[in-house]
Amino acid sequence: MAVTTFSSILDRKSKDVKRPPPLPVGTYIWTVKGMPEAGLSTKKQTPFWAFNVVATQAFDDVDEEQLKEAGGLDGKSTTLTFYDTEKAGYRLIEFMRDDLKIDDDNGEKGGRAMIDETPNRQFM
Repeated sequence: MAVTTFSSILDRKSKDVKRPPPLPVGTYIWTVKGMPEAGLSTKKQTPFWAFNVVATQAFDDVDEEQLKEAGGLDGKSTTLTFYDTEKAGYRLIEFMRDDLKIDDDNGEKGGRAMIDETPNRQFM
């Protein structure tokens, strides 16, 4: 398989650059790869945590033919971003506690300690 670099995309005619097909609707198992990246949004400098996640398994409710047409799960990844603000912070905690099943010691464990446990956790 030929390796495509970003500059080679720029050398193509725009009509030859196609959007990859999306994954079909259904349930998947996703795995957190590595530690989340801490950053700041460009415009407002809002702190965030970005999790790189990879699709590792599709359930029976995913149409197999559509999944094949989308290229299967190999290399399918996305980034989940959670903003570190008073109004949105609960989403990050719920993701770690409820989806990744990280024990929060009945609400006593801090978010930073929970983040340390996120690599290789799986969720649906």
